[in-house]
Amino acid sequence: MRRYLQPNRVAQEVQFRMDMKQCVVKLLVQPSRGLADEKFIVLVQKAPPGFQLTVHALHKCEIGQSWEAFGHYTADATGAVNVSEDPSLGGTYSGVEQMGLMWSLRPVPGSKPGLRLRKMNVQTPMEVTISVYQGHQTEGFMDQVPLASVVVERWFMAPGVRRIPITEDGLTATLFLPPGPGPFPGLFDLWGGSGKLVEYRSALLASHGIASLVLDYITPKITMETGKMVDLQYFETAYKVLERHPQVLSSRIGMLGLSMGASMTLKMAVYSQVIKLRCAVSIGGSHVQPVEGSVEQMLGFYHKNTDRIRVTEENEVIYRDLSLPIPSDPSLKVDVGRLKCPLLLVLGDDDQNTPAYESAMDMKEMMERAGNKHLLTILLYPNAGHMIEPPYMPYARGGTYRTLDTHERVKVLWGGETVAHSRAQEDAWKKTLVFLRENLFGGTNPDEKQSVILSCVACPPPGHHGGQEVVWLRRHLVMPRPAQSSPDPLTLQFTMDRKQCIVSLLVQPSRGLVDEKFIVLVQGAPPGFQLTVHALHKCEDGHSWEAFGHYTSDATGTVNVSEDLSLGGTYSGVEQMGLMWSLRPVPGSKPGLRLRKMNVQTPMEVTISVYQGLQTEGFMDQVPLASVVVERWYMAPGVRRIPITEDGLTATLFLPPGPGPFPGLLDLWGGEGKLLEYRAALLASYGIASLGLDYLTPKITMETGKLMDKQYFETAYRVLEQHPQVLNSRIGMLGLSLGASMTLKMSVYSQVIKLRCAVCISGSHVQPTDGSLQEFLNFCWKNVGKRRIGENNEMLNRDLLLPIPTDPTLKVDVGRLKCPLLLVLGDDDQNWPAHESALDMKQIMERAGNSHLLTILLYPNAGHLIEPPYTPHFRASSFNSVQSTETVMTLWGGEMVAHSRAQEDSWRKMLDFLRENLFSGTNPGATT
Repeated sequence: MRRYLQPNRVAQEVQFRMDMKQCVVKLLVQPSRGLADEKFIVLVQKAPPGFQLTVHALHKCEIGQSWEAFGHYTADATGAVNVSEDPSLGGTYSGVEQMGLMWSLRPVPGSKPGLRLRKMNVQTPMEVTISVYQGHQTEGFMDQVPLASVVVERWFMAPGVRRIPITEDGLTATLFLPPGPGPFPGLFDLWGGSGKLVEYRSALLASHGIASLVLDYITPKITMETGKMVDLQYFETAYKVLERHPQVLSSRIGMLGLSMGASMTLKMAVYSQVIKLRCAVSIGGSHVQPVEGSVEQMLGFYHKNTDRIRVTEENEVIYRDLSLPIPSDPSLKVDVGRLKCPLLLVLGDDDQNTPAYESAMDMKEMMERAGNKHLLTILLYPNAGHMIEPPYMPYARGGTYRTLDTHERVKVLWGGETVAHSRAQEDAWKKTLVFLRENLFGGTNPDEKQSVILSCVACPPPGHHGGQEVVWLRRHLVMPRPAQSSPDPLTLQFTMDRKQCIVSLLVQPSRGLVDEKFIVLVQGAPPGFQLTVHALHKCEDGHSWEAFGHYTSDATGTVNVSEDLSLGGTYSGVEQMGLMWSLRPVPGSKPGLRLRKMNVQTPMEVTISVYQGLQTEGFMDQVPLASVVVERWYMAPGVRRIPITEDGLTATLFLPPGPGPFPGLLDLWGGEGKLLEYRAALLASYGIASLGLDYLTPKITMETGKLMDKQYFETAYRVLEQHPQVLNSRIGMLGLSLGASMTLKMSVYSQVIKLRCAVCISGSHVQPTDGSLQEFLNFCWKNVGKRRIGENNEMLNRDLLLPIPTDPTLKVDVGRLKCPLLLVLGDDDQNWPAHESALDMKQIMERAGNSHLLTILLYPNAGHLIEPPYTPHFRASSFNSVQSTETVMTLWGGEMVAHSRAQEDSWRKMLDFLRENLFSGTNPGATT
């Protein structure tokens, strides 16, 4: 997300107290849902120029402890702060730190000492509330009301990742499988000496396409029951479970360990006759241990050296000297000279728990002497400590640790400096993923009997449309595209050898709002390979929808849907979001379907897959080369859904995250009735308190048989106006089709509804001005003879209101309008004479002298149902009129590509219009 303007900073400080009646501060965080290793952007807007503010993050973890981080900023001349670009002047971090709000999280004042933040339930997100406070604050955040707040979800599991508890053969483990059919490369994940089944790193690795099995080897159930520690056979049993899993490639398994887990990784990699690794990663580990001893003997070896333990002035224990000096006795250290797989050592030079640096230097010398140094990579980070975790995890210099022998809780010093350690975590994770991809996905193995499939899901920075993050992905995952043209696909007609070829599918972000774009990258295909990228969605009523594009990979085996041409399918050309807006019912579905989200509290799940060849049908009968699951949401994290039934209303109010108050909006749909919530939910995700209203089929109408009058709309307006979290002088109204007609009528004639602005999509002002809703429908019904039937037996309703009448009692006098009005319409609307109506309204307002309030967005070849972006286009669908129980096929109009362009462009401009009129400007009567 970029600012619209980047003026010079205001040098002087502006000292004042913000008047919340006059200024609505806006806070935007993108993406609001993402993987824990992905960045987000924090943007503050609409603050006064030079305004001092604090951006604050708060997280309440699963054990009830609260963590916070904050930075001090000064708004620029446009009233904006971009945390990704602007320096923090103080707080828990300083300088330009895009993710400082995450890695500098610390327990709130008064918390017990020695806490460490770890995610225990990876099936739920880590929720972080980000807020803006007035002034440069350092404490007492919970006692203040923020100017604005949003909720961010940080996930360790991408959509479609499967969590499988493993208890067979006495194991205590969890297997995480990536989305898709597999089989996948595998990884054995070991944590350190504190025990417990810690799953979040494995879940995150599975989100990057690696089947990951995390093993508790310190406190497994079998140890808790027998009191005996496990032996080496326990690790080999776990390896066999992973190796034999039908969705795991048996010859492409690696091992990763931290601390004591790193020591076990080294031991297994060298001495086990069962465990055959493709690569190994050791984080903060040492090779010093009895080579023929069990886990218990290893701990006994360390226990004999307890006299070497040091204690700091703060009573923190330093364990690193337990293994120092590095012994010369070969029986006391793993002989890494015998190692046959690539090894990555990750360590900080301020590790106070393990002599990782000294161990790394000794291993380097051993491998140099043995002639296998080419297998070794060392990542050494200055001023980093022991606990090098996935990126943006809060830095812990020390923590509380339960000893394995006495089970006593002691304070342990891990080491490291906050900024340097956080930098190390980010860099090490990136390079670890590259190392794993190179060794688990790259190369071939003559003994391999299975194909290698990678399903990789990640999230880009918010507002990302093909910028630096994708450059990073290509630099590390894909060879740069050569200047010469790709091979002629006619010369490359073959069947993929799945034993030798790795196909990867990357979709980012994997979770996002429905109006946000995603990037689809296919990598690792043969050059010039023909493939089909396919999207499948099963909606709530059980019907399936699909879209697909045909592509040919370039000389590097890559397809980027955002940049490359689709050669055919449900869309063609360069169409980044064609997989969404060209969705259509699968063959054999009943006619007249329309895709609408009914339960906005759950995501729209879309499976994106890659198939070999240029396919057009039969996708369900084939096994894809790779698949991922994408979640498309209408509700951002923290948005609240509140059913409204008071005073006979059938409505739902969606409130944005935070304390408010917020600008408000009354949202009306068209003539089919029902309570449709998805647009209101999406608008609330952008900071507008939105009330979706059913005015045609509310409960009271269903009970009495009577349609609602003007008072019903005014009652809904009052509910919104009187809500304590809504700014009563900053309310707008939005309607589509019949809802647009009601919006025009209320905005001109109601003595109760006082609008800040109005938006009419595909609407008309033609209606009896003094009539009720029933009289308006009767007026339309009297003209039913003007209906036309299309070539495919579809009903065309646009002539019901044509010609535009000259009688002023039959059309809303928009010349009396006092608020800005946005008209959105397509010139191929076959349901409503929106174009003719717009031109007539323009003339009326020009004669009245208020045409400065009017904005018209007219889209060539667009139809009637202009919805939020990337909603599939429906030229016609089944329609149930409230005037008749008959279901008819109604022609809405529009051409698919042009209509989809119109939806994207109009939504963006409509949001700008609402922001400009609901957030900006002042009003003497505004109250909070």
